[in-house]
Amino acid sequence: MINRHSPQYYYRWCRRSRCCDSYFILALVITLLFTKNFCDAFSSHQSGRPHPTTIRHASASRKQHPKLAGQVAMEEISSIRMKEAQLVEKLLLDALNKIKKMKRNKDSVLPPSKLFPHVRQCNAALATFGDSGDFTRALRLFTQMRKSASLFYMIPQERFSPLEHHHSLSSIDLIPVPPKPTLVTYSTLMSRAISLRKPRVALRLWRLLQTQPNFFTNVISRKRRDGRNANTDTSSYMDPSTLHKLEKEDAAIVPDVIFCNTLMNAYAKMGDYKAAKAILNSMLGKKGVPTHEGIPKVKPTAVTYNTLADACKVAGELGAALDVPELMISQSEETGDKTLLPDLRTYTTLISTVARKSIDNQEKRDIRSGGEKDPDMAFALLNRMKHEGIVPNGVTYSALIDVCRRCNRVDMALNGLRTMLKQKAKANLASKDTTKRPIYHHKPLQNEAGAWTAAINACGKAGRTDTAIRLFRTMQKVGVKPSSWTCACLSDCLLKSTPIRIKELEEVLQYMKGAGLVPSEVMYTSLMGVALELSQKGTRITKDGLQVQLIDNLSIDSEDTTTAAIFLFKQLMRSLLMQTEKEDMMLKVFLVFQEMKNVGMLPDVAVYNSLLRACAVTGNIERAQSVLRRMKMDGIVPNRGTLKEAVTLAQNARRSEFALSVWETLSVKKTAEAVPLKPEVAVEMISDLMIRYASDLQQTSNHDERIVIHREMMNLYQGFMSKLEEFELHDASEEIAQNLAFLLAALKAAVSCEFHSEAIEEKTRSRELACEIVGFEIFQTEHHPDIDRAGKKAIQLATNWLFFFEIS
Repeated sequence: MINRHSPQYYYRWCRRSRCCDSYFILALVITLLFTKNFCDAFSSHQSGRPHPTTIRHASASRKQHPKLAGQVAMEEISSIRMKEAQLVEKLLLDALNKIKKMKRNKDSVLPPSKLFPHVRQCNAALATFGDSGDFTRALRLFTQMRKSASLFYMIPQERFSPLEHHHSLSSIDLIPVPPKPTLVTYSTLMSRAISLRKPRVALRLWRLLQTQPNFFTNVISRKRRDGRNANTDTSSYMDPSTLHKLEKEDAAIVPDVIFCNTLMNAYAKMGDYKAAKAILNSMLGKKGVPTHEGIPKVKPTAVTYNTLADACKVAGELGAALDVPELMISQSEETGDKTLLPDLRTYTTLISTVARKSIDNQEKRDIRSGGEKDPDMAFALLNRMKHEGIVPNGVTYSALIDVCRRCNRVDMALNGLRTMLKQKAKANLASKDTTKRPIYHHKPLQNEAGAWTAAINACGKAGRTDTAIRLFRTMQKVGVKPSSWTCACLSDCLLKSTPIRIKELEEVLQYMKGAGLVPSEVMYTSLMGVALELSQKGTRITKDGLQVQLIDNLSIDSEDTTTAAIFLFKQLMRSLLMQTEKEDMMLKVFLVFQEMKNVGMLPDVAVYNSLLRACAVTGNIERAQSVLRRMKMDGIVPNRGTLKEAVTLAQNARRSEFALSVWETLSVKKTAEAVPLKPEVAVEMISDLMIRYASDLQQTSNHDERIVIHREMMNLYQGFMSKLEEFELHDASEEIAQNLAFLLAALKAAVSCEFHSEAIEEKTRSRELACEIVGFEIFQTEHHPDIDRAGKKAIQLATNWLFFFEIS
């Protein structure tokens, strides 16, 4: 099998063209150049670095799609980091297995080589696994680090041969000693555990760190026990300079401010504000107050105080939270560090603490923690932060409005929203932007959508459905895009109202579809539950002794609740199709379909098309064929949308015959159930599939993948042309004969298969197909302005083959 870009290709091309000797010399030069490129590509593959051509193609792709450039770049970086983390994991596991084998066999000697990845690379791998959500894998790698270090130092060093040479693999630097966990190792694991809502795991890691022999308290105790520092007072070891010296000379692990903040954050997520305050006291070196064991004297930062405020918020202790700004101001005056003054995050956290219930239900609480139904304290904090020159953002107003919701004060929630709009209008009027637009249409605040969402949620909880709908429409008019949480809050309000507002719910779901938003788990469950409830109830229910209508019939054709239930099922399936997790998406879509069948509903063709869409996104051809069989059993006739999904599936699964089979079903003669698909529509869709295949060729440089795509393009052409002849669709055949893009793509595929294939039968078939395509009248024109260089070469070769066949 000869690659199109290989030296043999150019050599055979010169021989076929019967060129003179000078062209053979040119071919030899090209052979040398391509040999160099091949060596560069091979060395790049061995080193794990991308080839420059690949980098240029990736850069060109990003330039063509500037909106997706950032997302593609982040995905590429994440992919590279994950590959490096997997390589680190494999190297460490291999080294651990060698040490275990050496420990079992006492006569074995470890060969002279560097086996272990550096601890920095192990820490990066831990962060990568934790950020991807696979915390169990990160813990497993951490366990391998500790086990390799313990086993390594249990083996006598005489059994390790002296190092003779350096060995490295890709970007991973190997060292002769195992990676012993450091403070960064524990801090990385603890922060990832907290981000995954596992604060108790972070505290267990902290207790494990305290038991390590090189923890600074254990080093101090060991020194005292050995009598080396018998007269030294304990407080001297808590001095930062002394701790730094201990860290340098004895390799002791001393918690720094980042680690202390991480540990405090673990307590904050659990609502243990007393332990968080004890950590702060230890960091300040205070005496006579509760302190935390194992925390040295470290200079706190603004993050430290904000984390303490967050702990008070989770605990619902407003009184303790109000002390945080005073502590920050006093510490700033004492040290002269203005970065310790209360900032935007501090006041936002304090506002969010107002009107929260205590998690431990204490009877004796600070008097300032009371007033669970009074949001005045939140507005007072807002005025205080403005007086100090701190400008609130959308997160601040979202917290303020949420406080009003907890107090059941919708009027004050709307007042908070108006305050935000006034601030925004004032800032826009003071700006230098001379664009003529309404004052509310300028640049939105940070997370301004969160404030609107909180207001919609407050109105929904209070039963003011019309106000919530107006807010949803107004926020779009002022340039704020609703988020998935906004739509979830409003849909929950519409579904719980009586009657159910189906028309407005359709508006919300249509917006989500247009904006590419995926329903959250709560919204998914809510829509599913209401749809099942509608399928089992009548059109009216009794509420407060009165007969009320169950649904709003303004957007449906029938007063039967079954119609509304089917509508909800359809909209839910279409919304789920926007989900990025393909397997999870297909599972939920088919679950909705199964629930429809369980309650006795008859799905229509739109429901089955949604199922095919899910199969097309995932490329599951077997499940799609099962859907088509179910359609036939239920007597559902496919339509144009069915063929559209079949074309998408044929592209993703590389199965062109699937699209042709669906088109064949649609091309039968007119029946009582349906009208056959128009030939021009079929030509358009099949041509679009051919163009998609040609586009896929530009996205891959893998030889085997390109061969598969070329074969599918040939199969698509032959199958489609045979069906046109079988159904006697002469008008469609004439339209295909004038479709240059379709014919040229099939011609290129045939010429490529002729050169790359090793099978004689496939080479003969490809050549005959190329001769058939080039015989169309559209290729008889000498000038083709729309044909690229590769297309012209394919036409020339196919013309030569056709001329040879005519002579022979």
